[in-house]
Amino acid sequence: GSIFYGVVLLIGMSPFLWAAVDPGTLVMETIDRGLTVLKDSSLKGAEKAQERRQRLWKEISPIFNFEEMSKRALGQHWKKRTPEEKREFVELFTNIMKDAYIGKTDTYSGEKIVFLKEKNDDNKYATVQTKIISNTGAEVLVDYRMLSNDGKWTIYDVIIEGVSLVNNYRSQFNNILMKSSFEELIQKIKDKKGKEE
Repeated sequence: GSIFYGVVLLIGMSPFLWAAVDPGTLVMETIDRGLTVLKDSSLKGAEKAQERRQRLWKEISPIFNFEEMSKRALGQHWKKRTPEEKREFVELFTNIMKDAYIGKTDTYSGEKIVFLKEKNDDNKYATVQTKIISNTGAEVLVDYRMLSNDGKWTIYDVIIEGVSLVNNYRSQFNNILMKSSFEELIQKIKDKKGKEE
């Protein structure tokens, strides 16, 4: 579970603050705020799981660019979709992200997250490299790929130990779309979500 904390602990800041903040600072400040939520004793325990997850998601989601992630995850198939299909897909993909990461915070047990470095490319793209250190000393590298839209930095991919989240989903979706229609892909995603609930 702990490999996901880097993703989970990102917490959005007020939009007017974003433009002045470089990507590395934005990521680390938001991680610190995320840890504060996870360490909040009033939100601990199974009976508080729902409230804790909602609080985290409300805080986390603004820093992610779910439309950009969805577009990249669908790859070449994105441009063939109607505006309505794109909207539905973004909504479904956002829910996949929410389910995949928010639940993982339930096993949080004091992992630390350390900033390594930031690579900025022409003020349009940046990579923020971080490391998660567990209580046993195990380390996991997590990179955040970010892009700037009028000075507002958002995450469009997460690389965990060299594996891209978006590419991972793209290959899964692509495999399905080679054999099935877009409607069938949507149905498969909905069925899978239904089984997990």
